[in-house]
Amino acid sequence: MPKVTINDRQGLVQSSGSGLEIGSSVTLSSLPTTSVVSKTASSAVTVPGVYSVSGSAVVTTTMPLASSVPGGVFVFRSLSDTHAHKLTGSLETNGTKVFCGMPGATPANQGSALTLAPVIGSSVALVSDGKSFLVMASSGSCAISGT
Repeated sequence: MPKVTINDRQGLVQSSGSGLEIGSSVTLSSLPTTSVVSKTASSAVTVPGVYSVSGSAVVTTTMPLASSVPGGVFVFRSLSDTHAHKLTGSLETNGTKVFCGMPGATPANQGSALTLAPVIGSSVALVSDGKSFLVMASSGSCAISGT
């Protein structure tokens, strides 16, 4: 694969080697954005995104297989102060858990279910590593359960 260089003097130049080198200032005309999807009933999610969760009862969200969304980021935020909304996984294979916390953080364990505290604003950000959903951050409290 050739090396591509972009600069003000020569424009786009292709040469031997590999990679991309930008020697000019870069201006982005827009930044990537995502919309917030409202979840008010139990169901499955299939694509990464930002989800607000509220309902007249506990809302259970089933995550896709982590292997189907490697690198995918999911954010869930509770808009309810009376229900502990729950995330579950599609399948576990070879003892791999659906959700994994970080050692020394809360939650730090592994399991097949993640529950958000019944507090408005409780949230969790997850990323798929292709095997499990790793907790990147949380606000309020959440708990991982199931073996």
